[in-house]
Amino acid sequence: MTTAVVGAWPVNLHPLVGDQFAHIWVKKFLNRLPLADVQGRLSCVYCVSPPSEVDGTLRVMKAVDGNWSTTAIFTLRPDARWADGVDMTADDMAFTWDVLTKTGRGLVDSDLGLTHIRAVRVVGVRQFEIIYDGIVCQSDLNMPPLLPSHLERAIWQADASHYFENSLYIRHPETLGLYSGPYVVSRIETGELHFSRNPYWPATTPFFSSVNLHVVQTPAELETLVRAGKVDVFSTLVFDMGQKLAHELGSRYQAFYAPSEFLAHLRINFDNPILKDLRVRQALLLGLNRDGLVKSVLDNKGTVAQSLLSPFMPGYSVVTRYPYNPLRAGQLLDDAGWRLGKGAIRYNSLGAPLQFELRYRPNFPWAALAPQLEAAWKALGVGVKLQVDSQLSADVADARDRYSGMVGFSQSLEGGLETARFWFHSSMIPSAANNWRGNNIFGVSIGALDIAMDGLTLAGCSVEPRQQALAAVQKAYADNLPALPLWFGTVITLADKRLDGAVDARNFSPAPAEYWRFRF
Repeated sequence: MTTAVVGAWPVNLHPLVGDQFAHIWVKKFLNRLPLADVQGRLSCVYCVSPPSEVDGTLRVMKAVDGNWSTTAIFTLRPDARWADGVDMTADDMAFTWDVLTKTGRGLVDSDLGLTHIRAVRVVGVRQFEIIYDGIVCQSDLNMPPLLPSHLERAIWQADASHYFENSLYIRHPETLGLYSGPYVVSRIETGELHFSRNPYWPATTPFFSSVNLHVVQTPAELETLVRAGKVDVFSTLVFDMGQKLAHELGSRYQAFYAPSEFLAHLRINFDNPILKDLRVRQALLLGLNRDGLVKSVLDNKGTVAQSLLSPFMPGYSVVTRYPYNPLRAGQLLDDAGWRLGKGAIRYNSLGAPLQFELRYRPNFPWAALAPQLEAAWKALGVGVKLQVDSQLSADVADARDRYSGMVGFSQSLEGGLETARFWFHSSMIPSAANNWRGNNIFGVSIGALDIAMDGLTLAGCSVEPRQQALAAVQKAYADNLPALPLWFGTVITLADKRLDGAVDARNFSPAPAEYWRFRF
């Protein structure tokens, strides 16, 4: 079985590093989040069962200071093992938590929605507690992907500040015990990963004993592989290429389209005095014909983002919209003190030009999108300096020093609005006080948004109060624009017609590899 994805090479296989669609997708072959939605129900692949109020393993408590917390007790299955046969234990969870909170980087807490985890406590060899801030419903429980303490702890203890460079995931990624998912890494060649079955995977046994995965740099390279008959199934966010192949190779491949939880948005450095002005941010968004961008870049296979959730995501609420209106955009810039001057550029009263940097990775969709953003804003009298950066990262605590203006990211909202809390709540600005956790790397501090996000943590599990809290967060985001939302994309999966199980039958999203099989 051969598959492929467009992304940067090499792939960092460490479970706690990376935000690219391609890298996240690759790592799902090798390690899984312990908690996941399986056909609409919470499942814990390595646990005896998910915590529940029924058996007392999920408890909500109010402290004397009036603050709420939720405690969930997890018991690992007796057959939960790493791929080298070593037992998975509560110590692995404790080690993972140490790495996340004591290494000095925020890492992927944002992508995994871990913002409200307060502490982890080991109860027994296979049992641990996770304490969450606020009232957390069973469906919203989460935890990070586990790290194998028997292999990684010594490396971390030797030099925590350089742990991620020295990890076995980087130095010796073929080490069996690094993985607990359906497959393990058997061999790595330039641009290609070879996986084989993990005999200790406790869930559905993969039909295919091995998977070869090509990681290519450009859509053109992927198209070449597909046309050469070297790819059996693949999923991509690159719609022009995927759509073209679906049309031209329809006799071999079946195409499936699914809404994506990846939000393409422009993160803003709130230390930048120009972009910190809400009127400027509103004007920049009103100056974009986002429907036109979705059409030109995504072949209309996307949804303009009005806030943090798309209409296809649970909890979506209608909010303030910013339709294309360059006249209103110009008025807002005039009100903010930016007047048109020489060279059709706007200047303030001190003679400083209205200009900033836009930084982005040299891949889809940003390579095609960035020049269109520059042209749209130039028409408003805004100067934009495009800066291509192949090393662009959402994991750096010093982002405000590195990235002076605006940064283009496509980031996953799979963790729901708790993910957004890590991006935008003021308490999530990385600092020594919070052990450099948090992904609010651009210093967003908006009181109304903080209040709404805090309200969500206390909304409880009843449908109506929770929906009201979700709506409040989305409204605060749309009203205050901590970032500029562009669109939610669509994942297109092309599968050889001989295959079954390549997509989830409920929503056509890409299915886990263990469900792929030949049709009979």
